Amino acid sequence: MKPISDKDNARGVYIIFAVIQMILLALMYSVVYTSYKITEVCIERYELNAIMAYAPTIIVFIAIPLVLYKTRSIFLQERRMVAISWMMALLSIFLVGLMLHMNNISGTA
Repeated sequence: MKPISDKDNARGVYIIFAVIQMILLALMYSVVYTSYKITEVCIERYELNAIMAYAPTIIVFIAIPLVLYKTRSIFLQERRMVAISWMMALLSIFLVGLMLHMNNISGTA
């Protein structure tokens, strides 16, 4: 039998974390794209200010990779639970914020 190595286990957990981050990146960017399209339709329909309407979508578009990079560096510092909780909390805040933004500009509130 091969002896269990802590370094191998740490590398395996890191790979799992990186794959989960890639899945979350794809999921969040699909939400950002949906928000972009809804904003585009609402600007045409309600004659909104384009800069103010697109601002939350652009901010989240830029913030997502920054959050994932920062949580990956926290994960590599052996603070795994802190990295996972920060990543999930911030991405949840971004998701709820975009949903509230789309709800407000579409007039369905």
